[in-house]
Amino acid sequence: MNWFKDSILDLVFMGVIISTLFFPSNTSFIILWVYTGLLLLSKVLALFMPSLQKRASKTSTPNWVYHIIYAVSLVTLLFIQKWYLAGSWAIIWLLSIVLLTKQNNRS
Repeated sequence: MNWFKDSILDLVFMGVIISTLFFPSNTSFIILWVYTGLLLLSKVLALFMPSLQKRASKTSTPNWVYHIIYAVSLVTLLFIQKWYLAGSWAIIWLLSIVLLTKQNNRS
């Protein structure tokens, strides 16, 4: 369960996304846009900067946890019809798969 500590922030934001199903507010969507932008930026930078990719791969969290987080977040955003946020999360998920593939090819 040590990996839980490494992925707590992602789990919290998945909870925020799910909470928007029941309690939609502008504040939560602003918070989600900021987090989504930062996450997208970090994925793009990791794609072109191997040092960031190495640092990110040191987590003990299993990859399937992140795939579940991205899938639940994406489906939730599609359900509440936040198309741009959902598209951003789809890109984040796709970049994560690309980075994972690059990492597996190196090892």
